[in-house]
Formats: sequence, C-alpha cells, structure tokens
Amino acid sequence: MNAIAKFFTIFLIVYIPACIGYYDRLGFEGIDELMTFALIAFTIIKKDDETTNPEPWREYGIFLFILVFYVVYSLILQVNVAGAVWIELVQQIRPFSVIYCTWILNPKFTEVQKKWIIGSAVVTLGTWVPSHPGATMASSPDCVVLGQLAMCTGLIYYLFAAESKRNTYIALALILVGMIAPKFKYLGEVVCVVAMMFLVKKHLSFKAPWTLAFLSVLLAVILVVTWSQFDTYYVEGWDNINLARPMSYKTSVVVLGDYIPFGPGMGTFGCHGAVAYYSPLLEKYGLNEVWGMSKDFPVFIADAFYPTLCQYGVVGVFLFGVYWKRRLSGIHEIVDMRYYRVAMIAFLCLAIEQVADTSWLSGKGMGYCMLIGFCLNANRNMGIEEEDEETEEEELETVEEDDAE
Repeated sequence: MNAIAKFFTIFLIVYIPACIGYYDRLGFEGIDELMTFALIAFTIIKKDDETTNPEPWREYGIFLFILVFYVVYSLILQVNVAGAVWIELVQQIRPFSVIYCTWILNPKFTEVQKKWIIGSAVVTLGTWVPSHPGATMASSPDCVVLGQLAMCTGLIYYLFAAESKRNTYIALALILVGMIAPKFKYLGEVVCVVAMMFLVKKHLSFKAPWTLAFLSVLLAVILVVTWSQFDTYYVEGWDNINLARPMSYKTSVVVLGDYIPFGPGMGTFGCHGAVAYYSPLLEKYGLNEVWGMSKDFPVFIADAFYPTLCQYGVVGVFLFGVYWKRRLSGIHEIVDMRYYRVAMIAFLCLAIEQVADTSWLSGKGMGYCMLIGFCLNANRNMGIEEEDEETEEEELETVEEDDAE
C-alpha cells in the first residue's frame, strides 16, 4: 500500500471527527496543531519520493520566508508581546501548509481507502446531528460547525465516490444537512454548490461576459438569501459603533493607513493572539469600548478573517491577493470538471465564511484546504502534462518536416 495514501487515509479518518465534528468534546484543543505539524513533518520526510509533486516546493519556501520575515518584524516592532506573535505564527502556518503539503504529497487513494474516508465523514455527520441539539439555535457555535462538517462531508463524497448523477444528488443531500443550522452565510454557500454542480458545464473565464453575468447573478442570489444578516452588519449596522464586526472592518482600514507598509505585526488585530494577549491596538482605536471586544469580554475580537490582514499592512494584503490569484489560475487549468467544481466550491466557501468567521485559520478550515490540494494535482494524475509535452513535441516535428520540404 502506498505510504502517502495510507498516511492521508488515516489522517482524514482522524481529522473529520477530531478537528471538525467533536473538537469541542475531546478535551484536547491542540489536536489540530499536532496534526498540522505531523503533516508538515511527513511532507519533509517524503520530500524525495518519486510519487510526490515537487513543483509547489519553491513557492512553499517563499511563503515560509515571508512568514519568518513577519515574525522577526513583529518581534522587533513589539506592538504586542511575543506570545501573541507565536500564537499567530501557528495560526497562519496552518492553512497555507495544509494546501502546499497536500499538493506536494499528491496522495493517490485506492477505492477501499476512498470508502473508508467517506465512511468516516458520513458516520461523523450522522452521529453529530443528534448529539448536538443546540445546532438549531442561531446563537449556538454548533451552527458553524454543522455547516462546515456537512459541506466537507458532501464534497468528500462528491470527489471520492464514483462519478454519477445519483452520487451527485447524495453529495448534495449531505451538504443540505447543514441547513438544519440557521446560519445565513451557509445558505450562500449552498447556492454556490448548486450553481457549480448543476449549472456550470465548463470552466468560468473571468474575462468572458457570460461569466461576469453569471457571477453577478450568483452574487445577487447570495445577497438575497443572506440579506437579513448582511443588512444587520454591513448596511443598516455599518455605522453602529456598538457592533464588533463592522467596527473591526472599519478600524482595520485605519490600521492599514497608520502602519505602512508592513502593518503593526502579527498578533495585533482581529486574531486569537490579540485575544490571548489583549492587543494594545484595541485600546488605541477605542475598540475596547465595543461590546464583545473588551478585555473582560473579548468574544468578538476574532470574529472575521479579512480584518486580520491589516496586521500585515498593504504589502501583506497584496501578497494574499497574489496567492489566491495563483491558486485560481491553477484551478482554472484543471481539466476534470468534478475536481474543478470541488476546488471552486471550496474556494467560494472559504471566501464567504471568512466574512464573518476565522475558521480559515483553525482546524475546521483544514478540510477545505486539503480538498483544494487534492484538486490541484488532478491534471498531473491524469497524465495531462505528459500528454501536453508529447503534443508539443509532435507539433515541433511537424514544423521541422515542413521546413525541410
């Protein structure tokens, strides 16, 4: 049995219940960090394995260099204490490393392994729902967990089960389990799933008018189904100085302007480091007076991902945009529409969730990252690259023959 595929099979079987489903009941909050560093260590060990994909290594090295730069910069600037910097380092290294390591390791699962992975996800979802009755209450954190668990389970089923209309509908049914939780943003994610699975028949070209029209309609539908919550925070509530989320967004823009070009540094704004070691920026910008952002009640400091980017300044925001532009470019090249759809859905879910969540930086976000990593290898595993090279050689030979004549 392929060691890499075996590792990933065990990794996913453990990950789904431990880091998404029953993370809150394990009593060991560090399991997602432990699994992340186990994945990084295994990737280093298998660096020279002939079945791996060496192409992402260079970019991964650049990412690690940038991260080290920001760590050193943050420790020198000392806007917050060193402990906050180390917490943010662990948070930031996770999602990017999971994508890169999955992409590098390139696991090729057997049908039996795929069934075990699907089984772990389905059993976790099936047992989780009756054991968490609070998921039906909008104020419960279980709402978010159920949505992420149902989405990852459905996408895993769609990707690893045999390709058929029947399995597509089963995957959708698993995703719709997340609708039990009354979270508006999950409705938007379901809209993206339905659109990608049933309406998109070919790759989206962001330069084509029909794609722009399709995305405009998709965005309009998402806003319609999520309007109640969107209006509360970002329209009617935008000028409400007592709402943590809009205040985080507005203040993050001010922070970007005040700390040019590299920002105030890691662990200073909107992140868990800023919660664990109460960031001085919160008092500096008056956020300590906002409900849920005080030192005694800091539950809404890390309530949205995008404001956290201000920690890295305009340079960091630019680099984050470049990173996702490169990933979208790679996703656009995926030939197999099933892998293309899963990668796009995972990207869209992350884009939507992080408007009002920071799970991209947590163990719950690792599932989306692994799915993107699996899909980025689709062409390589189908032999597309080799076929392209052979085609180029044949075309070159034809040109040479024509020239000779």
